[in-house]
Amino acid sequence: MALTLTKNPELNKKLTLRKDIIEDKAVKSSVAGSMARVVFALDHSGSMRNMYKDGTVQTLLERIFPMAMYFDDNAELDFYWFDSVYKQLDAVTPDNLDGYVSKIILSKKDHFGGTCYAPIMQEITNRFAFREPAKIPTFVIFITDGANSDKTASKQVLTDASKHNIFWKFIGIGKEKFDFLERLDTLKGRFIDNANFASVNDLGDLSDDELYTLLLDEYSDWRALCKENGIPV
Repeated sequence: MALTLTKNPELNKKLTLRKDIIEDKAVKSSVAGSMARVVFALDHSGSMRNMYKDGTVQTLLERIFPMAMYFDDNAELDFYWFDSVYKQLDAVTPDNLDGYVSKIILSKKDHFGGTCYAPIMQEITNRFAFREPAKIPTFVIFITDGANSDKTASKQVLTDASKHNIFWKFIGIGKEKFDFLERLDTLKGRFIDNANFASVNDLGDLSDDELYTLLLDEYSDWRALCKENGIPV
């Protein structure tokens, strides 16, 4: 896929190197050349407020975006924040990536709320399985720093979504134990195993190589399960 760049030369260097790392990881995990719609769902609860304001989220976004550069045909990253509700944001593109958090998120001055998983999970499922279905899969990167208050509903959404071509990469950040996300990773009753979970105290401590290894873990296995069970990928 052609590499589309931003107007920031220093950022472009980082993006190019990161896309190259992802390509290497994709080759090693047998998903090279495959396409996917990449979705980033990021916690917007009160405990995340400082990370939005101190540049941590912008840095993270610049590390997640190369996943869309590699897998998405138009290099767009679908982006949502979630707390007790959710909000769909402008798709992240090379044109708006630089300064995205300050210009598109913080400028709206939205309230930072509690933590619920089910509403955003249901929206992503509804959108990509029903409103905008496609023969290529949807790869969801779901990052949170805390436990949710809607566990039963979240389990049901993940179970229902297991019949569709949506892969959920759950990442817990910080010192929370994330017992519930661990349970989602091994949840019984799903059509196929459609999720993987990892816990990381600080994503900033991971090298790009380590981050993309973590993100792609089990993705190839999930694609194989989809093919075995008639789910288009």
